[in-house]
Amino acid sequence: MKSVFASRRYPLLALLFCLVMMQFFLADRAVALTGEVHMHDPSTVVRCDGRYYVFSTGRGIPIFSSNDGWTWERSGKVFDQVPESVHAVVPLNKDALVWAPDIIHHNGEYYLYYSISSWGSNVSAVGLMTNPTLNQKDARYRWTDRGLVVNSVKGENLNAIDPGVMEAPDHTLWLTYGSYIGNVQLVQLDAKTGLRIAKNSPTHILSSESEASDLIYHDGFYYLFVNRGSCCRKKDSTYNIRMGRSKTVTGPYLDPWGEDMAHGGGALFLSSHGHLIGPGHFGLLAEDSVEKFSSHYEADLDNGGTSVLDIQSLLWKQDGWPAAGSDPVDGTYQIRSRGTGQIIETSVADGQQNARVMQGRYIVLDTQQWQIVRAGRYDKLLSKDGKQALQSVIASGPVLEARPVSEDVSQLWQIDQTTDGSYRIESAEGKLALTAAVGGTNPTRLELKKYTGDDAQKWILAVP
Repeated sequence: MKSVFASRRYPLLALLFCLVMMQFFLADRAVALTGEVHMHDPSTVVRCDGRYYVFSTGRGIPIFSSNDGWTWERSGKVFDQVPESVHAVVPLNKDALVWAPDIIHHNGEYYLYYSISSWGSNVSAVGLMTNPTLNQKDARYRWTDRGLVVNSVKGENLNAIDPGVMEAPDHTLWLTYGSYIGNVQLVQLDAKTGLRIAKNSPTHILSSESEASDLIYHDGFYYLFVNRGSCCRKKDSTYNIRMGRSKTVTGPYLDPWGEDMAHGGGALFLSSHGHLIGPGHFGLLAEDSVEKFSSHYEADLDNGGTSVLDIQSLLWKQDGWPAAGSDPVDGTYQIRSRGTGQIIETSVADGQQNARVMQGRYIVLDTQQWQIVRAGRYDKLLSKDGKQALQSVIASGPVLEARPVSEDVSQLWQIDQTTDGSYRIESAEGKLALTAAVGGTNPTRLELKKYTGDDAQKWILAVP
């Protein structure tokens, strides 16, 4: 997020201004994930034993994994054939083709929901597989068929595909499912088994003319995300993500103008932008006090026009509605602390290779301006002339210095947007957050500390 001023006297006004100006200054850098990211209908991203996992549409439920959430690889599949307990109700499904899985860690196990159907038919079903671990090197790794969860039959105003699973704050378990053939519905699951609480238990219509639904909970509201528009047409797809919210999990889900999503309402959350066409299948990834969301794009025009996985920041606006965040574009910035209102600067270091880095009042000096330059999954923070880089010197305290640009890992930083639009700047080495000292005998100092979400660890990227 960028602003052209900072206000300590009117912090709320300043923040609102920053959120408005962000759309003008944060261009679509659209930093692409790397590795095997060609997938469709990705599940929510989950972690197990320090590794990230996502599941997608495909034969046998393809598995993808990553050590860092950036570089992905194909990691096999869940099964060779759809279990007969589910396949029996959808006999036209061939070749173990599975659609749009979703996953949750619950009761010490991973609950993987998946759907099967046949193209153009609403004879469809959602099944459940469980596993105590996703680590294939663990001796406990074993997928177990738990059977049929919900299904739809010919002539019914329902299409039981695209499951989305959520655990509510009271630990009840809920499943959304459905498509344009009928509505998106909600059903409660047995929190112990993961299956429907009863064969004919109540269902609740949440949205019309939608699919790829997902529910999350935030600050007293349940938020429903669905897809509208057309999928599976590559660059001609019109997929977009819509949203509404409700005080109760069963709805109704209303958009900001009070329109019910079950009757066509729904505010736009994310649509095509730049070279990325047709976003779909929202999934929340919350970790380390930073919230992100996963989705896929029907076509990445810079990547052969294929469907790709994407992960980006999730913001929460002052009015309580979520918004898609953005990575900072490569360029020159002042980096301002939300906690102190001061900016990062280097000391004047004539004849010296290493310069002290501190915080101070912005007076438009070159030593107070920084270039952000992408370096793979990380960023580098370079001096305005590009000769020095911000470096974490862990062995000395840790401390911060500006040193000649090198390939050293201590010059790499991970810049993540937090939910209020500011940024966390974290060292690749040691995973410590850039922190502005508040008060004390040396109020100009900068520190590296474990991230706690304090304002002293949040930074605004501003136009010099």
